[in-house]
Amino acid sequence: MRRVMVIPVYYSRPKSEGHQDGDSVYDHPTPIDEDGTLKRTLESIRIIKNQDFQLVILVSPTSEELTDRAKEKVNKILSEVNLDIQTFIFTPAELEKIKALAAEQDVDQSVIKLMNIRGYANVRNMCIYTAYILGAEMAMLIDDDELFEKEDFVDLASQYIGGRLYGKTIDGVAGYYLNKYGNYYDDVDIEPWMTYWDRFGFKGKAFDKIIGQEPRIKLTPFAFGGAMIIHRNLFKTVPFDPNVTRGEDIDYLINAKMFGFHFFLDRELSIKHLPPKKTHPVWKRFREDIYRFLYEKAKIDSQRDLPNMNKVTSHDFDPYPGNFLTNELEDMIFKANIMLAMDYLSNGDIESAKQTMNNIYLSKYDAMPKFNVFDAFIELQKDWKSLLSFTKQYMIDIRAIMDMAEFGYVKKYDKKSELVSMSRDEMEIILKSMDFFNNLEEDEIDTLAAIAKMKEYPENTFIGKANEKVVRMRIIYKGVVRIQKETLSGDSVDLAILEKGDYFGESFDKNFTSYVDIIAEEDCELIEIEHADLVSLIESQPMLGIRILQMLNAKLSLKLKTLNERYTLLSDRGSSIY
Repeated sequence: MRRVMVIPVYYSRPKSEGHQDGDSVYDHPTPIDEDGTLKRTLESIRIIKNQDFQLVILVSPTSEELTDRAKEKVNKILSEVNLDIQTFIFTPAELEKIKALAAEQDVDQSVIKLMNIRGYANVRNMCIYTAYILGAEMAMLIDDDELFEKEDFVDLASQYIGGRLYGKTIDGVAGYYLNKYGNYYDDVDIEPWMTYWDRFGFKGKAFDKIIGQEPRIKLTPFAFGGAMIIHRNLFKTVPFDPNVTRGEDIDYLINAKMFGFHFFLDRELSIKHLPPKKTHPVWKRFREDIYRFLYEKAKIDSQRDLPNMNKVTSHDFDPYPGNFLTNELEDMIFKANIMLAMDYLSNGDIESAKQTMNNIYLSKYDAMPKFNVFDAFIELQKDWKSLLSFTKQYMIDIRAIMDMAEFGYVKKYDKKSELVSMSRDEMEIILKSMDFFNNLEEDEIDTLAAIAKMKEYPENTFIGKANEKVVRMRIIYKGVVRIQKETLSGDSVDLAILEKGDYFGESFDKNFTSYVDIIAEEDCELIEIEHADLVSLIESQPMLGIRILQMLNAKLSLKLKTLNERYTLLSDRGSSIY
């Protein structure tokens, strides 16, 4: 299973400059001149035994003028940590290149607008978008203020995703946070003003029910954005909603459930969460909660019947967040803010009391969405699918942009043959671009894409050797290949130079042995299809099999005629070369 771990990191101006108008607002972005928490998160990755995944560091500066400095900072951190994992640094600069390509192709502005690394929900969307570009079957969303403590984290994350349990598909797996004390409760003190806003109490009940009890994996009404495992089938269909300013993780779970996808929590999948101390006043954090819960309630209330959609209710998410999505929400907001304002007044903080009372006003006249939230999400979903469709169509160009964002991976290893991480969509586009497959229909090429792989061979490395059994067919996508034969006198004779579109290894005889050496004349990329996979395909789809065999026979006749004529002239024996 192809896995991509994505860690967003947020950078702000130096503390000496402070926040400026137009800057994005986050809980605790790292000042660009400070170390922050990313390094310790990356260092903790070393504990993970299974490092068969790609890593994306998604850089979200509060202002795009910080992009270059932020990328330099991440580069420096990665150099110091020195992980043996293929890593990409994705910044607003890379995204602008993709947006420019989309504009050139007249992609709708509503679709281009989705490519945005400002705001929590947009950042999450770019997390799953980069995972899509890299061909991930599962995206692991992690935050930069966390520590891995379980060496089998990746294996746990992979164990159930994409499977079925209790008759339901496991489309998302939620992990959970451990605080500095090693337990799963929020590290907060309960205060009297929370009597009518018992968010942490309801969360505690939900955590005890879902995390604290058997069985290990169960359906969950909540999820944590920094410990979410999302299957490709889900993130291709459901995006995060940029209109929700906070709580985008639970909102995503609601959206997923609406469209028949299921999130399960795995009580073994924990990660230590050590966020910096919150600096925003309580009344402001309360205001953010007001906006998010009113928005999510409006989404549930405005649902309508659509194909492939399941209507949800607040009770589907009990005890949390369900208790904050009922018709009692407005009354809860009113009573809790009155009590909080009185608390501020008793401590002489008149300005905070005013802001708290203003929360009540805003809940009535500003926080209530002025549009149909559900219909807006349906349009967002259409735009998301259009974005992925554009990305699939221009995957080669977009993947090239992504590859340019790779952090020095190839410099850390001796040159050797490597499988290229590539999705089925990417392979399909490549196969369509090659004359070799121009006699096949689109659906037939799609079927072949499922069994084809791309492999890199550095210059002067052996692709195949004489006397080896031939078990796969290879087609040159990039580079030049040399076919070489050793004569009886011990000399090496070059029999052919093959270029893009040429192929070899098409014999289906399982006992066939090569008579030649095949060498990469320069760095090459070859499409490889195992003979066993081709045979299975031909057996399962006879009509497609006949078309493939006819195509190969026609090409084989011409190839053998040309190569054997040359071999007869240069060699001291006249047998077939391959």
